[in-house]
Amino acid sequence: MKKNYFLGLLILLSINSYSQIEVADKSKEPEIKAIPYDGSFMDFSNMMLTKEQKAGVVGEKVTLFKVWTVKNADGSRVSYSDSEKFENKTFEIIEYIYEYKDILKIKNDDGIFLFEPSSIDEYVFNSFIDTIKMKLENKTIIPMKLKSEMESIKGDKIEIDGLKEYLINEVTFSKLPSGFGIVVKLNEEFEFIYPIGTFDQLKEKGWLNLESSDIFKTKTTFVEKEAFLEFSKFNKLHLNSIRNGNVKIGMTEKQCRFSWGIPTNSMSNIAGYDKVLIYGETGNSQNLYFKKDILKLIK
Repeated sequence: MKKNYFLGLLILLSINSYSQIEVADKSKEPEIKAIPYDGSFMDFSNMMLTKEQKAGVVGEKVTLFKVWTVKNADGSRVSYSDSEKFENKTFEIIEYIYEYKDILKIKNDDGIFLFEPSSIDEYVFNSFIDTIKMKLENKTIIPMKLKSEMESIKGDKIEIDGLKEYLINEVTFSKLPSGFGIVVKLNEEFEFIYPIGTFDQLKEKGWLNLESSDIFKTKTTFVEKEAFLEFSKFNKLHLNSIRNGNVKIGMTEKQCRFSWGIPTNSMSNIAGYDKVLIYGETGNSQNLYFKKDILKLIK
């Protein structure tokens, strides 16, 4: 009896030793839940975009200008002789795929293709242009600074008068020396660049930066008329200082930023102050010291 028991146990152990291990497959990416595209980005160059935001472009139109990686629907490379099919051509986006890189399945009358957008490609989502046009065209804007100078697209030096109103007559998507971008025409006279980088525009509603075409890419801040009147009402005490590019004791951090722009650096809890804004380089800087959001010291 004992012999049979040990023999059965031995057989059972032998079976367990060579039994198949069950492996659960958890490697698949979760399904991407698309966030509907709102026209807020021109392409995928913004590194802050999520897969969900990118997937939202399905159903949108995209225009390709100069792109490097386009494949046929079966994954084979497109012939070099067919490259003209993708220059200044518009496609409908029918699917977003992520396989360790972004892939857009696109189609037009020439067929279905796989476009792999990269940082060196030049393309635009058509709705982005429409969104900018709706946002800017026929808007009356006022310069925040009383005096500034900009260089127009044609290279002319333009004096911007803070006591004048300017009308945005036209918004165009244009080829620029540094790639493609948005150009606005003011008062039917001169054109400036509307910069579209991640940090080029202000978050405040009705505020916009326009950029010179000179080597320094000088930016000038404008405000839509209604927003300017509202801003003037709530900043009456320091409005002239802001518009003249000055800062004064008693101004808030936001008012100082409106006057001097984005600081070079900032620090917190320094020498008894809540915050310090640093403008300029080390050894040649001006520092603004704040307590409870009020400027207390300029050093």
